[in-house]
Amino acid sequence: MKHFNEDRLAKALEAFHEYTKESRFSDDTRERAERKKHFQSLARAGFNELNFTEMIKKLWASKIWGNKEYLVNKLIKDNGIEKLEQKFSYVFANKDSPREQYDALVGQVKGMGPSMITEILCYLEPKNAGIWNDKARRALAWLGAKDIPFDTYRITSKEYMKFNSTLASLAEELSREGYKDVDMLFVDYFLWETWDKFARNEIKTAVLIRNRTRQLSRHDETCDRIAQIGSWLGFEVESEKLIAPGAKLDVIWRAKIANLGAVSYAFEVQDRGSIDSLIVNLQRAQSNPTVQKLIVVSDAEQLSKIKEEIKTMPESFRKACTFWETFDVERTHQSLEQVSTSVAKLELIKE
Repeated sequence: MKHFNEDRLAKALEAFHEYTKESRFSDDTRERAERKKHFQSLARAGFNELNFTEMIKKLWASKIWGNKEYLVNKLIKDNGIEKLEQKFSYVFANKDSPREQYDALVGQVKGMGPSMITEILCYLEPKNAGIWNDKARRALAWLGAKDIPFDTYRITSKEYMKFNSTLASLAEELSREGYKDVDMLFVDYFLWETWDKFARNEIKTAVLIRNRTRQLSRHDETCDRIAQIGSWLGFEVESEKLIAPGAKLDVIWRAKIANLGAVSYAFEVQDRGSIDSLIVNLQRAQSNPTVQKLIVVSDAEQLSKIKEEIKTMPESFRKACTFWETFDVERTHQSLEQVSTSVAKLELIKE
């Protein structure tokens, strides 16, 4: 196939064939069928708060959230139940293509990123809608897929359809290998195996995904990961929070401690933009008495520049600031995601 590196695709197909000999292949086959049936049943029943809660909690993309009840309540609070009903009733009707359905949700429903949205679309329309997440794009990068925006988090609907076209090519190849009922969810399992066997620790693939030469923003993705990490660690999490007059921070972690009351950790992700503006925003945030730490998140090069600027600031501000490299956020998120996946498997066994 010209869509992929043929040698790597052959290796991935061979590894997938070995996986099909394992007992977990039949378990995964059953799980795929159950997930599609469950989500399609919720869609047929129509939108209501109970069904929405069930849908969000069941998503793989929600597994990293330690408190799923909090996640659901936050989605309802941030968007309003009327807006959610309008958006999801349209998607559940399933009258338009995945492109229109994707446009109806991405960037429209606050707190739901592409991985969560495309997972829902995949269950509802598995023949045409694939799941865009970190593992899928890393696996495709390793496979040498053409014209895929590997380093983009919030892809456009046009890019999503191009991604689906690429997955359709993989589905055709898997069908030629003799697999039955190959849809986009089946392909997602193939990509997961490819990621697990080959792309997980592939340095060149990781570099490709983090390629900054194209000047593409990863601000939203990093913010989502910080929020998910905080939730998994037990904090209450808020995004784009006005924490002090004139100071809106990207992510806030909040906890209640008996002797101290509420304490907050304020995160600001610096992807592009003025360092002076960043510092002013952080100084304003420091005026909130609950703020214990101001955490600046960026790449190593920008963090070095920010640290130099902060050297001239008052000592109380310097001591309040700490720094987290974007790559370390990715690594921490991936580690916690592996833990949450293991927990999810245990929950599945208990069921």
